[in-house]
Amino acid sequence: MQLSNKFVLSTQTEQPYRLVIQKEKISSRIPYLDFLKFFAIACVFVGHSVEQTTDNDFWDNPIWSFIYTFHMPLFMMLCGYFFSSSLKLTFTELVKKKFIQLVVPSLTAFAIMYAWVTLTGFNPYPEIMNFSLLGFFNAVWFLKSVFFCYLIGYISIQLLRNLWIAIVVSILLISIAPFGNVDYLSFMLPMFWLGYLCKKYQNALTQYRKQWLIISALTFITLLPFWSGRLTVYMVPIDFVNWQTGTIDTTNLGITLYRMIVGMAGSMTFFLLAPWIYGKIASCSFAATLNKMGKSTLGLYMLQTFLLESVIHNLGIHVTTAGSFLTGFLFATLELFLCYQTVLLLRKNRYTRLLFLGEKTNRSE
Repeated sequence: MQLSNKFVLSTQTEQPYRLVIQKEKISSRIPYLDFLKFFAIACVFVGHSVEQTTDNDFWDNPIWSFIYTFHMPLFMMLCGYFFSSSLKLTFTELVKKKFIQLVVPSLTAFAIMYAWVTLTGFNPYPEIMNFSLLGFFNAVWFLKSVFFCYLIGYISIQLLRNLWIAIVVSILLISIAPFGNVDYLSFMLPMFWLGYLCKKYQNALTQYRKQWLIISALTFITLLPFWSGRLTVYMVPIDFVNWQTGTIDTTNLGITLYRMIVGMAGSMTFFLLAPWIYGKIASCSFAATLNKMGKSTLGLYMLQTFLLESVIHNLGIHVTTAGSFLTGFLFATLELFLCYQTVLLLRKNRYTRLLFLGEKTNRSE
């Protein structure tokens, strides 16, 4: 790969970062973002592994609590970062593309769960495998949340024409809407918009990356001591408007704002750190493998649902909080390997690529 003179003349301390930025301009993909996707999906695996092996003690587990401040917000932020290309599509094209990419794998996951319970008569996780409309939304919920965020973002910008008005109006409406908690949409939408803003103002963000990193990291570190896993959206849904009495629940509103700021600060911290960290490991032999796994996050996320929430949950493994520091990472590593190998197998057939990974292929393949 040819590098510009600007990179050749850069100082030693700037070199890793300049290398990553130059690659962005030449390659259609951004390597450090693929690496960041791997980091995010690895956090999902670790968090879920801790959850499945510590029974109901995970709410206060420090590993679980820390990961759940930022891991899904970071994922949604990355989705929003790539949203701008979708604005070039017609609404019909957008719906078709995202339906194939996100809803089709969701339907596949739901169908497999239904078939498993029907054939075996055994439901290892009734909270997830609930065969109703709500159960469908709960199964691999994040995929549907991304789908809805794309639609809301597209419609908001097209109708309101002003980006900031579109952001404020859409977040407010979803936050107070009765259906806003479906797939945690009211929590995820602000993260989606944050990612889009990072892309839109990429030049300014790059120019003042260190300053933004300091602000984000200090905010995250300052707010983190007050965080608890019991403040997650799973335990305290966004519900600060009482339509019957016309009042505001200030406690819920405070938790909502606090949780949103923590999630944004944590996501921005890792997002801004990613180019520097990737610059340090880019020459290592394992970096390419991590990036390939980062490109496969949809399949990994879907497959871990079956492995973690169906198989491991049924094993009834229980460890202490101290033990989770070992078992959580051990299980996550094993699951990542198994799920990634399965993704590679699914990619070999056009139909499994479509149904499980949401990847449409040419008929000639």
